[in-house]
Amino acid sequence: MVAKDNKNQNSVNLFLNSYFNIIIVFIVIVVFLVSYLVVIKPKYDETMAAIKLNIEQQQKLYTDQQKKLNSLKAVADLYKKISSENLKKFNSVLPDTYIKERLFGEFEEIVNQSGFILSSVSLQADEKEKPGDITAENTLASSTKIGTVNLELAISAIDYTGFKNLVKLMENNLRLFDITKVTFSPASNAATIVLSTYYYKK
Repeated sequence: MVAKDNKNQNSVNLFLNSYFNIIIVFIVIVVFLVSYLVVIKPKYDETMAAIKLNIEQQQKLYTDQQKKLNSLKAVADLYKKISSENLKKFNSVLPDTYIKERLFGEFEEIVNQSGFILSSVSLQADEKEKPGDITAENTLASSTKIGTVNLELAISAIDYTGFKNLVKLMENNLRLFDITKVTFSPASNAATIVLSTYYYKK
């Protein structure tokens, strides 16, 4: 029995000696395969997914920027087609600067050409509105890019018919006006007009 066990042991030893290199290679292959499946492949898949997502985001960003560029080009082309006369009209409606002397001159010309006397003009630029004061009429003034000039005009030597015509003339003026309050005194042939006008802040 002992001899038989020794014979089996020798057979195993001979087998191991004969195929030792092959066994080692097989074990190494198994270790590498398990490492690849458990560690390397998940990391690889995760990295490839991150790269793919980044490429998609960059493509989306490029597409968005391309759309913006095309929109700006369209606006630029449209701007080039606007005549200087139309640009001048637009600047009259909403000037890009606030010049007090010019504003005084404009109102004086409007009132005097109508045959009345502009007694006084008081104004305040960029008066901030109180909370709750923003309505459909003064939405324009609520913009941070739009400056507001509030004026009170005192007019004398004016009758009721002339007063109505003057208010209508101001409302139809090329410059943008919002008349907020009017007062007429028949006894003294005097009137006051409270209004707001606007200018674009550069």
